[in-house]
Amino acid sequence: MVKEYACRQCKTLTTGKVCPNCHSTDLTSEWFGLVIILDTEHSQVAKVLDIKVPGRYALKVT
Repeated sequence: MVKEYACRQCKTLTTGKVCPNCHSTDLTSEWFGLVIILDTEHSQVAKVLDIKVPGRYALKVT
């Protein structure tokens, strides 16, 4: 199984060494929970979490 990392800046999940969303290299393997946002414009969850780009996000990053 491929290890996924969460960006400490925007909580985007990635398998690479650089966040595809904010281009940060501050990634961690210590994250919990998963939310997938498909339509940021109409999603109440995206509004509460302040997510502007569709994708996979960690709920908690340590």
